[in-house]
Amino acid sequence: MSYTLNLTPAAWQLWCFASVALSLVMALEADLLEQRIPNLLVVLTLLAGLVFHGAGPANGRDGMFGYFPGALGAGQALLGALLGLALFLPIYLASAMGAGDVKFMAALGAFAGPVEVLGVALCVAACGGMLAFAITLMRGKTTHAWANMVLIFNGALRTGSAAGHFDPGSQSALRMPYALAFALGVSAYGYWRQSGHPALVIF
Repeated sequence: MSYTLNLTPAAWQLWCFASVALSLVMALEADLLEQRIPNLLVVLTLLAGLVFHGAGPANGRDGMFGYFPGALGAGQALLGALLGLALFLPIYLASAMGAGDVKFMAALGAFAGPVEVLGVALCVAACGGMLAFAITLMRGKTTHAWANMVLIFNGALRTGSAAGHFDPGSQSALRMPYALAFALGVSAYGYWRQSGHPALVIF
């Protein structure tokens, strides 16, 4: 026997946005104070995405970001989580991102779904790059940051992974709470879609 949330598509979308916003705020607070995103928050966000899509009102394939929102089903939410994990996993393997950030992208993918998670990941990565560049300039550590990029690239070419050559905890030119990039990226993508624009990546 399946359970269905008694919500209109618009109300369902509002609850999804509220849940994601709460997760982003909690992730940012934890990242600022503890420099990590807790596994418990990742698990709760992932489960919430699965529940909302598994029990919410279906309305096409737009998901939570679309102009005509609707649940995609638990299977599609899980696929979105796996795709979100796969998109950021190479960055983690290159030692350029923490494991918590990769897992949080997977959790957000459960809300976004397999189509929209591509656009969300692009916006998050773009915001992360711009923030890192701005902070590096403000702190006057461009030379250090460039040297780290060369170190990561050389390590990846030699061994297929930079993990043995670069330690982000001790060699980073700056420490940026990547949860801020998540908050800005998800907000930017949500604004883009709610303004009537199509998904950034369509297939």
